[in-house]
Amino acid sequence: MAALRLTRRFHGFYRTRLHSNAVLCSSYNLRRDSSTSSDGIDGRDSRLPVLIVGAGPVGLVLSILLTKLGVKCAVLEKSCGFSRHPQAHFINNRSMEVFRKLNGLADEILRHQPPVDLWRKFVYCTSLTGQVLGSVDHMQPKDFDKIVSPVSVAHFSQYKLTRLLIEQLKHIGFHVKSDGLLNSDDVKLAEQQILLGHECTSINTTENGVTVTASITRAGKRAEKKFHCDFLIGTDGASSTVRKLVGIGMSGEHDLQKLISIHFTSQDLGQYLMNERPGMLFFIFNTEAIGVLVAHDLMQGEFVLQVPFYPPQQRFDDFSSRVTPYLYIHFFTRIA
Repeated sequence: MAALRLTRRFHGFYRTRLHSNAVLCSSYNLRRDSSTSSDGIDGRDSRLPVLIVGAGPVGLVLSILLTKLGVKCAVLEKSCGFSRHPQAHFINNRSMEVFRKLNGLADEILRHQPPVDLWRKFVYCTSLTGQVLGSVDHMQPKDFDKIVSPVSVAHFSQYKLTRLLIEQLKHIGFHVKSDGLLNSDDVKLAEQQILLGHECTSINTTENGVTVTASITRAGKRAEKKFHCDFLIGTDGASSTVRKLVGIGMSGEHDLQKLISIHFTSQDLGQYLMNERPGMLFFIFNTEAIGVLVAHDLMQGEFVLQVPFYPPQQRFDDFSSRVTPYLYIHFFTRIA
């Protein structure tokens, strides 16, 4: 009864190595709870077959697939909006094979991604204008010959993928809501909704299914809402709230590295790297600093610089005041 009946792992995005987990829970694998309170949303008619927690790429893709199979579902997301940070960016073959079946999504990604020759290399250097210590072409012929897979890998920022997925969901009838609590005339949680600003705080089972409590802030006040479903799926990332609430632990070491991620745009830097040393990742090593520059799109000049962060010796606030000269002096200029 305490064992998780099904755990699925989705691979697809790369930040260095990023895994998105989906945890599925039914009413028979959580601790039983006699409570049937629903705070205004109750009864068998209001129970969804599937409720998804987490509106990242995994949750959004799952919503599309379930809807295509005729399974009613809805999504809860604790953030009040979708991230504008590039986040993960490398999509592997298997994910692209799934996307290939989603109304041509794979083809659309390939059309909008940067040209392959601009991102196929990892570059190791003393600075972005300094000595190149070496470079590695991480792409192989099999990545493009379509013998192993009918579609190739892709380099496409997560926020751009999210935008395409939301467009597909709206096309099949989904609505994105960010107005906090459901209106009083919403007598039940309708399927095909993505409810932003709803943070999952507890999970319990009843005789009729799974009850999920979500916390919502509206007009500066916190409130709770309860939702009923047959199956709950957690697609809320590596620090999954769903995983923690159902008591699933993580094995291995924690906090192996802390990084400061600096998202910035520079057309000049993008043009320079396109002409002089195109690549996806730039590993920068010199006596003053080390870091990794992720070139999300050289043509658009969009980058994320990841710099090691060592608390308590360093404070996060230290980076905000010296970020521009720090970037320029230690990462972008020539080091003798």
